[in-house]
Amino acid sequence: MHDQPEETQPGVEPPGYVQLSDAVNRFSSGRLRIHHHVRDDSPLLRQTFKHPDAALDNTTCQIVKSDRTTTVGTVSLDGKRFVIKRYNTKNLWHRVRRSVRRSRAENCWHFGHLLHGLGVPTAPAVAWIQESVGPLNARSWFISDFIEGPTCQDYLTSEIEFTQAKIVLHRIVEVWKTLRDHQISHGDMKASNILLHWERPLLVDLDAMRQHRSRRSYQDALESDVQRFLKNWQKSPQLLEASRKLLASEKFPV
Repeated sequence: MHDQPEETQPGVEPPGYVQLSDAVNRFSSGRLRIHHHVRDDSPLLRQTFKHPDAALDNTTCQIVKSDRTTTVGTVSLDGKRFVIKRYNTKNLWHRVRRSVRRSRAENCWHFGHLLHGLGVPTAPAVAWIQESVGPLNARSWFISDFIEGPTCQDYLTSEIEFTQAKIVLHRIVEVWKTLRDHQISHGDMKASNILLHWERPLLVDLDAMRQHRSRRSYQDALESDVQRFLKNWQKSPQLLEASRKLLASEKFPV
């Protein structure tokens, strides 16, 4: 199967290109199914969507993380910076499991839109890409805007006044309250997954996020999220105590 031909004149979409809504388009390229926002479309971005590995392998790409499960890099395209995250498949059994549920890239895309609707800051989604091998889903990619800002751990453990640290912790708890109202768990509340943009918390790495149907399921996931968040401050007793008090005051399980 070969790439769909590019547009030959303005306003003429390539075969297989389907407009899903006013905001999102979809097209296929070889083994890839690509969903992207209309606002994020240009010849260079379209090539990146069709060849995401080439973008990650480019010498201009800054690799942030690379291991057996994920590869993350930042690239500059059309004068903007983007984050590309590739989710790898480990083996055939992993592919089978991923084919019967939403891929991690699609999960990021889904919850990025959901959080935006709830007023919870996160990096704006640009595209998600799904690779298929025969009837099975294989790797997937999620592309988002790059957001400038430190992690909450770097910021809170820097030389700032403790009163300012408590303000930031309070803002994080306020975000958590919104998630609780909708029984949404993050799944990996590491401090590195909370960025601070103009001192406002912004959630990233949404691939393990879930919206729970049952109260019991949500409570179990919430307890795990809280414990993971508190673990960030084991070497910072003052931050740990402040976090515990703020969470307890809002009736979170600490």
